[in-house]
Amino acid sequence: MTDQVRVILWCIPRTVSTAFEKCMSNLDDVQVINEPYVSAFTIGPEKFPPPEGFEKDIDIFIEKSNAIESGYDGGWEPNVSTYKFIKENILEAEYPGKNVVFVKDTSYAITWKLHMLPKGYRHAFLIRNPVKVFPSWKKMLKNFQKTLSSECLETNNNFVPKKYGFGESFQLYEHLVKTGIEPDPVIIDADDLLGNPEMILREFCKRTGILYSHGLLNWNAGESATHKWKASNVYMKGNKVFGYYDKAFASDRFHKPEPPADRAELSEDINVCIDAALPYYEQLYALRLCA
Repeated sequence: MTDQVRVILWCIPRTVSTAFEKCMSNLDDVQVINEPYVSAFTIGPEKFPPPEGFEKDIDIFIEKSNAIESGYDGGWEPNVSTYKFIKENILEAEYPGKNVVFVKDTSYAITWKLHMLPKGYRHAFLIRNPVKVFPSWKKMLKNFQKTLSSECLETNNNFVPKKYGFGESFQLYEHLVKTGIEPDPVIIDADDLLGNPEMILREFCKRTGILYSHGLLNWNAGESATHKWKASNVYMKGNKVFGYYDKAFASDRFHKPEPPADRAELSEDINVCIDAALPYYEQLYALRLCA
């Protein structure tokens, strides 16, 4: 379709990004693609070199996820999740009859292979105050792996990217602008979205070429919409075990943002992450779509 719109929303974990996907699922004739490069980065044949000992954790994650019976079987398996496969067979595939192809992925999954960026997409970013991101990220990691220590957010950790997710988003932003792939990417701060979803979504749609619908402000709670997504089978089944999408899947709208935590009450490892991420966040925040 010559008038089909394709958009990738590049995210940092714990930025309301999966709820954003559910919101976009309410568009007419949309194909949603969930975290395709994350699957290549984490569990595919070309996965980012894991720290010593983490290979076993990956195997356990895949094994436990595959053991789950779920209503989702529309995706791909780890053994085929190469970057080339994701780029050519998922992101650049034809989706006839779809007005919009909407992708949610993380910046850190692509910054080490920027030559694998797909063609034909508009690019946008979703960010959030690191003071809100890292306490939520640590909570998710502890639910995911009960044996994590109190230092679970240090940079040499198995799960957290070298530049804490924010540096990778800024790196990707600069690459897109300097190469002309996306001269003026839309940047959304999650708290702006939560505080004024209609205004932010209207502007996001206008800037990316998506036809805005008032139906984006409310959606059905539950997983029914997600069964139509394209995603890693392991990632979708794994949520039944580890619950990383549970809150977003249960959502039916965006709720007003809560104030950030008092940093004096946060653990040292979280504050280390916040301090490292803040310079990148502040540069992206200054360029954000304002409510």
